[in-house]
Amino acid sequence: MTYSQRLSEGANSSDIVYLEHQIEVTKEELQFASEILEKSERELADLKSSSVESNVPSDPSDDSDEQAIMEKSSQTRATMETLSTQLEQLEEALAKLGD
Repeated sequence: MTYSQRLSEGANSSDIVYLEHQIEVTKEELQFASEILEKSERELADLKSSSVESNVPSDPSDDSDEQAIMEKSSQTRATMETLSTQLEQLEEALAKLGD
């Protein structure tokens, strides 16, 4: 349903604009979190491959780095789940305004 169709149905224009803005912001945040996750996964793969290629016993600092990257990835996944839920709720709220 288009913006003008929602308005003609009697929905409050400021509510529609607000929800549409929040949806766009949430989508941008979700995209940013996805990019962070991809970067973290690349860093982890690079760290693992460099330790395998070097055939040197792993340095304790590498384990610490690996743990930090895995924790960052886990936090980013949790953030993405939260943002996805928020996006669904915003889209449902916008759809209800169209009803």
